[in-house]
Amino acid sequence: MSNDLFLARDLQRELLALVNSSQTFSDIHIEQDQPLMLKTPRGWQPVHDMPVVIEQLAPLLSAIDEDWEDKIIDGALDCPYVLGEWRLRCNIYRMARGSKVAVSIRRFPLEPLALERTGLPSYVKTVLEATKGIILVTGPTGAGKTTTIASMLDYINASRRGHIITIEEPIEYELQRKQSMISQKEVPTDTESFSSGLREALRQKPDVLMVGEIRDFDTADTVLHAGESGHLVLATLHTSSAVRAITKLLGFFPQEQRAQRAATLAESLVGVIFQSLLPSEDGEHHVMASEMVFNNNQQIAAFINDPAKLHLIGDFMKRKEDNMSRSLNEVLLQLVHKKSVSARDALRVAYNRLELHEMLNSAKR
Repeated sequence: MSNDLFLARDLQRELLALVNSSQTFSDIHIEQDQPLMLKTPRGWQPVHDMPVVIEQLAPLLSAIDEDWEDKIIDGALDCPYVLGEWRLRCNIYRMARGSKVAVSIRRFPLEPLALERTGLPSYVKTVLEATKGIILVTGPTGAGKTTTIASMLDYINASRRGHIITIEEPIEYELQRKQSMISQKEVPTDTESFSSGLREALRQKPDVLMVGEIRDFDTADTVLHAGESGHLVLATLHTSSAVRAITKLLGFFPQEQRAQRAATLAESLVGVIFQSLLPSEDGEHHVMASEMVFNNNQQIAAFINDPAKLHLIGDFMKRKEDNMSRSLNEVLLQLVHKKSVSARDALRVAYNRLELHEMLNSAKR
């Protein structure tokens, strides 16, 4: 290939072809002087062995943000970019002592998935009929929390006449008004922070609030206040199980306040959905495994109120007293039985691997 043809490579067109392709992947990584990479269900894979030079990368970065060079001097630049039928979350950053540039891209469809296509059970719709309280969606990075929250909001939007306010960094799905009014706020453009956005939103007559992530005391405090005072609040956390989401939320408060905050959470918690994505057995697509615990009729309130009893929520999920709560290992076992995922991959995402190992062995007998 001649040098002129090499430099004429159109990364924007290449990116458009990738996001529109039927190939299953969640992220794209473009790094100066390295091949373009895709994050597939089986991990990172090169698209081809042709490295991306700065002369090819710069026009793409300018299309994403024309002032990218100035903005990354002080730190990474996080911004959305619409390309075709997809919305891309782009993070542009410097590396190698400032000598190289890279961009990390996650793709989302412009329209949220229908709730039944997320992999969650259909009865989650009944949970979303709640008019007040707190629903936590939790899991590791890249587990599809944003997609799940967007699908939940879209379902509420289509089925309820209300006012939905979201606080996000950045806005990833642009929701269109259906039955509900929609106010989407981006940090730091529309509001300074998650906590300030929440406080402002409480004065704007919301029925449903969505918080992109609970990161600090102020946000956690306002979430509890909003859930207690008659709003339905959807929020995300990064944790490794449903129970740890409750522990982490309470952990934002100083010890002397924790008992009072636990009582508030016990009263207002609707439920926690923990989710993880793992490769299908054939490695061609992702499969969601979800752990869920719901506070129907205050069934887990006593466990939340007493820190020494929090671990008993795990036993509650296994007993299936409400026919809705379920443990992650139970779901993983079912997925292995259906041959949807391999036992090896199920064990990789389980937080209680020894228990799942024993469950898998018992099932073989």
